[in-house]
Amino acid sequence: MRKMYHALIPYEFRYMFYKFRNPKRFQLLRRQVFPSPKGNFSLRAFDRYQCLFIHITKSAGTSVAKSLFGELPSHYTAIQYRVIFGRKAFNDYFKFAFVRNPWDRLYSAYCYLKEGGWEDADRAWFQDNLSQLSDFNSFVLDWLNPERLCSHLHLRPQSDFICDRKHKPLIDYLGYFETLPEDFSLVSKKIGTKSHLAHVNASKRADYRDVYTLAAIDKALTLYRQDIENFGYRFDCLETRMSIRNGSFKTL
Repeated sequence: MRKMYHALIPYEFRYMFYKFRNPKRFQLLRRQVFPSPKGNFSLRAFDRYQCLFIHITKSAGTSVAKSLFGELPSHYTAIQYRVIFGRKAFNDYFKFAFVRNPWDRLYSAYCYLKEGGWEDADRAWFQDNLSQLSDFNSFVLDWLNPERLCSHLHLRPQSDFICDRKHKPLIDYLGYFETLPEDFSLVSKKIGTKSHLAHVNASKRADYRDVYTLAAIDKALTLYRQDIENFGYRFDCLETRMSIRNGSFKTL
């Protein structure tokens, strides 16, 4: 019954129904602070600056959020924000996200989870799912598949965070991990924070281009094809920078 409900009713409508049943919880969500040893979580800055930051995992989002707002917004999708803030505020606010080369991001996500992730739940997930695999390429070739992309937030395609169910982008500005300082400066000026970018949560690891086998490159291309096409990447570089115009991805 649950599977049929999910198949027939789009996620946004299900989330709206949940909001309808829990109005006070959603009202609090826009101003509440959730303490964490690594940084407090809150959405309260979004109403202050009339913006929405869609924090995509492993794309410098922690550095961006802490530098702009001093807090973290969690990893809500654009669709979820449209429900949380309502369509009027969602349409009026400046909406932005930062993306990263999908091959690079996947390797970063694997290493991050292997090293313990953010909290105990990440460590337990890696232990239960990936600890038996010999290395990164085994993870890509032998374990990862389309169904498992949604098994952990860090594996989820980036397009899922910023697009609607028809694959149309819902944001106004697309920033890039590869041009982070320049794009961060533009966003900071746009929303009026006058912030300086601080690098947070960075880690040292091998260059992803030295790690992938040819077979793993092709497998990741198949799994993350939508991201690669939407954002203009090829394996070794950002080939074509894209922008958002009239609800579509366009060449800048």
